[in-house]
This record gives sequence, C-alpha cells and structure tokens, in this order.
Amino acid sequence: MDRIIAEKLAEYVRTNTPSALVTVINSEGSSPAATGYMMTVAENGETAGTIGGGRLEHLAVTEAVECIRAGVSREAQYNLKTDADMACGGCVRIFIRVFAKSPVLYIVGAGHIGRELYRLGKEFGFSTVIVDDRADMADRALFPDASDVICGDMEQVLKSIEFDGLSYIAIATRSHHTDENALFAVAGSQAKYIGMIGSTSKIRKIFGNLTDRGISGESLKRVYAPMGLNIADSNPKEIALSILSEMMLVKNSGSADHMRSLKKIW
Repeated sequence: MDRIIAEKLAEYVRTNTPSALVTVINSEGSSPAATGYMMTVAENGETAGTIGGGRLEHLAVTEAVECIRAGVSREAQYNLKTDADMACGGCVRIFIRVFAKSPVLYIVGAGHIGRELYRLGKEFGFSTVIVDDRADMADRALFPDASDVICGDMEQVLKSIEFDGLSYIAIATRSHHTDENALFAVAGSQAKYIGMIGSTSKIRKIFGNLTDRGISGESLKRVYAPMGLNIADSNPKEIALSILSEMMLVKNSGSADHMRSLKKIW
C-alpha cells in the first residue's frame, strides 16, 4: 500500500497535477483509522490508499479537495459520532499536505536556447513542456524531466492548450515563420508571460503581420519581444538566463533595479 501511495504521489508531482497527501496523525477511541494511515487525493476526488474508509474517509476527501483548490495545507479533526455519524465514536486528527500546481514553462522550439532554458526552468521549480515540429528535436531523451514533450505543428499544438495565470511561454523556434505562427496561437491567451526571441526588424515585421491577421495591439503589447533582460551576450546559456530572469521578474512582480540601489546603501 505504501508503494502505491508513493507512486501515485510521484505521478501527480511529475505531471504537475494538484493533489494532497492525507495522513492520520492521531486516532483515539474506537475508530477505523490508525495513526500513520495515508491516502492521496486529486482535485477530482480520485484517491489511492485509505485512512479507514466509510464516512470518515468521505469527509477527509471532501476537505482535501477544498484544500487543493485553496492551495492551503491544514489539520482537521473529526469526532466520528457527531461529525461522521458513526457509531464507533472515536476521534481522528488528520493532516492534509497540499501539493499545488507549479508554474508551467512552455518552451516552443527545442534548439540550443530551448535546451538551456529547460535546464534552468526545472532548477527554478517550473514544470516544463517542450513543443517542436521536428521529431529529432522533440525527443524525450533530450528532456528527460519535462512534464511533456510534444512533436507536431506548433501553431495547432499551442491552440489546443488552455493557458492560465501559471503559464509562461518562450518562443524560440527554427524560423521567423514558425515564430510568427506560434505567437499567433498564444498572443490572445491568459498566459502570465509570453516572450519571443528575435531582432528588432524581425519583431516589427512579425507584429505587423499579426496585426494584419487580426491580433489586437493590446495583445501584442503584452508580448516580451525581444525576450530577456539586457544581461547576456550571444551564448545560449546566457540568453536562457536572461529570459528566465525576465520571467522571474514578472512572476514575482519584481524590478530590474540593483538591490543596493533599492536598499539605498550609498
């Protein structure tokens, strides 16, 4: 049973699925639960393991789902007679540990910069998804820890994804044409960050084309292009660092100021 619970929790973490681990931390009196009993709970109510079954488990699952949706871990206590309408009448305390969804970094383009961005992104707690239309580049072996590696028409793949406020999109594909199509697919989305690599002339041309294709100026103003902070040379590692730094600035509502200036040391 412990192995099943561990494997299920690992699956939730790997796939960036919001979930909770429910553990009985104390059981007194007559109760189907024993201290140390555990179960995993997903946001849809799916469970693995058990803390004793019956009405008690139903209450715990309901509370765990509420915790997952609120993103809050907490203790809960149940009197089995008054709270669960169970004849045994014991008292059970549980702890609900929530594993919230991580921010998701969508790397559109699996070239040199995309690979470096993938390595940095996982170090900073992003769940990473790789999208490319080249089978030799969209290769799971190159991105072993990615949540997903998708090979297909990039515009169509991106149109099929529902981006939200935890989504960060970096576009660095193999050509201006595929960059434009990728940006066309995501420009109007709810992603927290949308960025595209490129020269000034390239970006102006793509923005003009997208305006002609019906993308609003307000949507294009949200795009960080050229993406990244002004800290890198032409090295892919430095470029990736500049992009991730910009994402962290957006994520944490930061600024590009020096800390010594903000703290007014001098």
